[in-house]
Amino acid sequence: MNQHPTCHRPAFLHRSDRRKVLECDGKHSATPLSYEVCHQRANLSANMQPRSKAVSKPPHSKTQAQHIRWHSSRVVGSAFALITLLFLCPGCQSTLQKPLPVTETWRGVHVPVRDDQQLVALEQELPQFAADGVNVLVIEVNYNFDFKSHPELRAAQYITRAKAREFTATARRLGIRVIPELDCLGHQSWAENTGPLLTKYPELDETPGKFMDNQWIYCRSWCPQNPEVYKIIFPMIDEIADAFQADMFHVGMDEVFIIADKSCPRCHDQDPAKLFAECVNKLHEHIVSERKMQMLMWGDRLLDAHTMGNHMYEESMNGTWPAVDMIPKDIIICDWHYDYHTNYPSVPYFLKKGFRVWPSGFRPLEATKAFSDQSLKERARNKNLIGYLCTTWSVAETNNDLAAWPPITQILPEWKGK
Repeated sequence: MNQHPTCHRPAFLHRSDRRKVLECDGKHSATPLSYEVCHQRANLSANMQPRSKAVSKPPHSKTQAQHIRWHSSRVVGSAFALITLLFLCPGCQSTLQKPLPVTETWRGVHVPVRDDQQLVALEQELPQFAADGVNVLVIEVNYNFDFKSHPELRAAQYITRAKAREFTATARRLGIRVIPELDCLGHQSWAENTGPLLTKYPELDETPGKFMDNQWIYCRSWCPQNPEVYKIIFPMIDEIADAFQADMFHVGMDEVFIIADKSCPRCHDQDPAKLFAECVNKLHEHIVSERKMQMLMWGDRLLDAHTMGNHMYEESMNGTWPAVDMIPKDIIICDWHYDYHTNYPSVPYFLKKGFRVWPSGFRPLEATKAFSDQSLKERARNKNLIGYLCTTWSVAETNNDLAAWPPITQILPEWKGK
């Protein structure tokens, strides 16, 4: 397990300012079908009454109606006709986010948001985002939400359901998709502060009773094999997704350093890759199979640092990387790199594995441009590279004019029409 002394970091420093961490301790390496459609259909099917042979004419054009078998003697036939009608009816999905065409690049911005006030401030910047060509926003919510299923896990600052709905409506009017995020498995602490889940339920910790005040570790993890974790997390994911009316969900999964720990009664002596994949697959089962949403995750734990040649943050040094062959290929991989490199081999690597890839940069601008330029070349060869994502991290905390930040204004416009 990779460990390091803790240091005092801003709330949203995250992985974005490694050089500041270096200065602190000197020990680091340099550095889709939406749910709402399905829910609407399910409700309509549940309320559907048995039809007699004298069926009233549906409110549809004759040309469309002739393709539907209205006179069905079985419930299955009626349900099929209903689903077909929903697809044909032009107004049935008017309130839903329509999936971006596969030929349109995703020009995204990732922003951590902690409360309604920050969300309102971000909403005011949406017109400029749209003018810059932004068409996707990833909103990292984590525990900063007004949870009803688990109010005990609500952070002191939080986003309300009403404000999330209002924000999403504004974004949609401007052609911007909203994808919420909840960090899963790792990042359950930051510096000396442990997050709500493991504070309220310390028995779910991968290292129960260890590392007082989080000394000598980077971030805590939950136990991926404890079934009680998912009983709590899944309803929270559902609440966030419903509030933002999302048909896609980002599960984080980055920088997991504590896994298969010898102090965990369930996970000790087990394969870290299998444990990591087990967590991904459980999330996928709920988000994709049950909720019918698209799932996204960060890609760093799926890369072998010894092969790729980067540090332990961008790539795995603790044995999780073989999980890349144990998880569904329909997951969108957000492949993040923040340092300048002459080559980024992870991009073609993930594409060759069969994933759709969303390269993700931060700063400095030189590094962001180098990563974007290579990714544009890959996009010309392979449309499974879907676009580019600008992460903002600590910049979002201090910048009152985020839409004018150079990586957004200078990098994302290059992706228009690609």
